[in-house]
Amino acid sequence: MIRRSRWLAPLAASSLALLAGCSGNKSSTSTTSTYNLISAAAVLGQGGFTSAAANAGGAAGAGTLNQPLGGAAGSSGASFFLPDYGNNRVLGFNSAPTVNNTPANFVLGQADFTTTTPGTPVAQGNFAFPGAAWVGSALDANGNPVLKLVVADTSHNRVLIWNTVPTANTPPDVVIGQAGFTTSTASASPPTAADLSAPSAAAIANNQLFVVDQGNNRVLIWKTVPTANGVPADIVIGQPDFATNSAGITQAKMSAPQGIWTDGYRLFVADSSNNRVLYWTAVPTTSGANANFVIGQSSFTFSTTSPSAQTMNTPIGIASDGTRLFVADKGNNRVLVFNSFPLANNAAADAVLGQQNFTHTGANIDNGTSTNPQSDTPQVTNITARTLNGPTGVYYDSSAAKLYVTDRGNNRVMIYNGTSFPAPGN
Repeated sequence: MIRRSRWLAPLAASSLALLAGCSGNKSSTSTTSTYNLISAAAVLGQGGFTSAAANAGGAAGAGTLNQPLGGAAGSSGASFFLPDYGNNRVLGFNSAPTVNNTPANFVLGQADFTTTTPGTPVAQGNFAFPGAAWVGSALDANGNPVLKLVVADTSHNRVLIWNTVPTANTPPDVVIGQAGFTTSTASASPPTAADLSAPSAAAIANNQLFVVDQGNNRVLIWKTVPTANGVPADIVIGQPDFATNSAGITQAKMSAPQGIWTDGYRLFVADSSNNRVLYWTAVPTTSGANANFVIGQSSFTFSTTSPSAQTMNTPIGIASDGTRLFVADKGNNRVLVFNSFPLANNAAADAVLGQQNFTHTGANIDNGTSTNPQSDTPQVTNITARTLNGPTGVYYDSSAAKLYVTDRGNNRVMIYNGTSFPAPGN
C-alpha cells in the first residue's frame, strides 16, 4: 500500500491563495478556465505535504502514521482519536490538531509511541490492525448522557468501548463480538447476533451502537449501547436475519461494507464492494430493512466504477456536518462532497477533493499549475497538498470547521478548511 512518488517542491503561497479563493467557474474577464485542485491546510503523519513514507521514513513516533485505514473521531474540538492501522494503535490528542505534524499526547493499544506489533496474545488493552474510531453520546447507569469512545479492532474480530472518553492510555471497558477480552475468534458459519468477522467501523449515536460487520456483509444495531461483554445485537441490516451472511446487490443486501455515519436518526453505509453508499432516512427498527436511497449508482441492482459525479469506486469512509455528506471514494483517489443529503437515487456530488474534476481518478496527480494541474500526458505524479492516494476515512469537526481525510496510500491525514468547497472547474 506504500507508494513512493517523485519529489515536487512546495507550491508558492501565492498559488495556494489563488486556489483557495477560486470559484471553480470560468472567469467573466478571461477565456481561460480555472480548475480546482483544492489544497489541504495542514497534514498529520508527515513533516510536510511532499512526503509519503510510512512512519515518515523512520521509526514510529507520536507524530507518525503507517497505512491508517479508518476515519478519525473527536468530540467538538476536544479529545481527538486517530486509528493507526499499520502500527496497531490509536493515537490520542487532547484537542483536535490543526497544524502540520502535531504529535499525539497519548496512545491506546501500545505501551509507548515506538512499539508497533499487533496484540498477540489478544488482551484487553491491545489492537490488531484497528479500523475506524468514533466518539458518540450514550447514557450512563443513571440515565445521564455521556460521551463514549468505540473502536473497531478489525483483526481481533471485535469492537471495544470506553465508557468515558480516555485521556491517557487506559484499557476499554466493554468488548462486543467476543465473550471476553482474551478471545478473537471470527464468526462461525452460520453467524449469530453476538459475533463479528473483521468489523471495520462502529458508531455510537442517540444511545445506539452500530457496527459494520464487513466479513459477514452486514451492519448490526444495538438499541442501547452495551455495558456488558458479548451482548448480541438487536437488529441486522444487509441480511434478512442473523444467520445469513451472503453478499448481494439489492435494496436490502450488501457486499463487504466498510464505513458508516449516523446521527442516531439517519444512517449511511458504505457498501464498498458494490461501489455505492446506502441511505436509510430513519434508523431501521426491523432486520432486513430496505435502504431508501442509493448514492453512487443509478439503481439498487447496478454497479459501475466509470468515474463521474454520480459514481463511486470502493467508497469506504463517510462523514457529515449534519448538512453536507463527505465520502472517501478510495478507488478514485478522491473525496466526494454532497452539499445536502440526497433524496433521490443517483445524486451527483457538488465538489471533489484530490482531483480537479469528476473524471480524473489518478493517485497523486499534480503538475503544479493553477489553471489545469492534471492536464499533462502522461500525467505527472507528485505528492502535494492537493493530492490524495487511496483515501479511506473522513471526519468532520464542526467546532473547528475542519475536514480530516485519512489519506492511506500517503501515510497521512489531510486537514481541510471545511467551511465551503468550490465546484470543479470546466
